[in-house]
Formats: sequence, structure tokens, C-alpha cells
Amino acid sequence: MNVSSILDKLFPSGSGGGSKCPPWIIIGLGNPGAEYKNTRHNVGWWCMDELVRRTNARINHRRKELRFGEVELDGNLLVLAYPQTLMNRSGRALRYLVNRYKTDPEKILIISDDINLSPGSLRIRKKGGPGGHNGIKSIIATLGTNEFPRVRLGVGNPESASMQVDHVLGTFDPDTKDMVVTATYKAADAIEMIIRNNVETAMNTFNGDGEAPKAH
Repeated sequence: MNVSSILDKLFPSGSGGGSKCPPWIIIGLGNPGAEYKNTRHNVGWWCMDELVRRTNARINHRRKELRFGEVELDGNLLVLAYPQTLMNRSGRALRYLVNRYKTDPEKILIISDDINLSPGSLRIRKKGGPGGHNGIKSIIATLGTNEFPRVRLGVGNPESASMQVDHVLGTFDPDTKDMVVTATYKAADAIEMIIRNNVETAMNTFNGDGEAPKAH
């Protein structure tokens, strides 16, 4: 049995072993399953994949509702997590991590898709409403507050509001996908800046125009 497994048994809802400073919890939102891997709704996972690659994190903790791992970045402990629930139940995955690590909302960072931003664009916020995103809505309900930072990746609006579900569960054309993948790299840069500096610095550096045309 490895050390992580032992800590899981000893501290099932504690601090993961008594760390003095609660870690950053970073969650990439998405739906589990191969059928969702390349959909617009899973760009949060794409960005998480890039963070895992850069930090050489080991995603070696597995529970029914999530997969996660711990890694250090410039002296800051990070918990990188992939929910294993459907999108609208993302808060269930987060609840376990909050109970385990005792992290406050201002150090819980959510990566999500956003239909209100053009594909390839990026927006960072310190707080805010769900903006129609069911994963964010679930997390707000779990935390009891909307005051947590989030990094939003644009996936564009559908032509009609009635097509929203099909849109977010659909895939990109090749050229658009390249733009969005590049944006996930920028999002990873922004997250590293948030950890090393603060949210405001990242907002000033990375936020720009990117509002998508509204669906009719």
C-alpha cells in the first residue's frame, strides 16, 4: 500500500495528513466517458491535461466521484482533479476535496467551458454567477457561495438557444479545435500566474475581448 492510500484511510475527510497551509484545489470540469472526450463541454479537462503534463503530477487518488493528485508548484501545494460525475453534479466531487483539505473558496479554482465567449478566447474571474453553466451551478450550491475564482474557455454560442445542449456536447471542426487547444495552453499559463502571483495579475494579463454572438 502506498503513502497516498494510507493517508486516504487515516484522513478520509481531513487535511490529507495535517498540512499547515491548505492547498489550491484546481478542478477541470467535464463529463467522464470516451464519448465526451472531444466535446466542447470537456475543454476544462483539456486544460487540466496540460497542467498535469507541465507539473508532472500523478493522478493517483481514485474515488467513485473523482480522480485527483497532489503536486507542488513553487512551494505551493496543488490538488489537480477530474470529476467523475456528470457535469451537473460536479459539486459532489468538490465536496470530498473540501472536506479533506479544508481549503477556502478563494483557493478553489474551476476551469470550464463558456458558450458566451468566442472559441479560442479566455476569461478569468474572481467570482460570479453560473452563467447558465450547470457544473458551476452545482459547485456554487455545494460551496454556498459564488466567490471562487474560475478560468473560462470560450466554445462559442449555438445558432439557436434551443440547440445549446447539442452544441456543448458536440465537437469542434479541426481549425476551431486548434484555436481552443491553444487557448488551453494560455489558460494553463494563467493558472500558473494565479498560483505564483494572484488572480488580479492574471486577469490584467490574460483577459480581453472575446464575447460570442448571442444565440437567437
